[in-house]
Amino acid sequence: MLKPSDFGGRNDKNRYCAHCSYPDGNLKPRHEIRENMIAYFMKMKRTDRASAEKFVDELMAGMPAWQ
Repeated sequence: MLKPSDFGGRNDKNRYCAHCSYPDGNLKPRHEIRENMIAYFMKMKRTDRASAEKFVDELMAGMPAWQ
């Protein structure tokens, strides 16, 4: 995260990104983030749900908030 808008709540002290947090900076539930990411990767990579789920699960496993 490089600029204030990248951080949850636009707070550069927040360890969560704007995509994983509500506007107030609090972390969104894991299942909500997972579903949003799956939908995004299905659309952007034009892939099936099973492949997107596998990719997202591996990606989230490396993110501090979701370990």
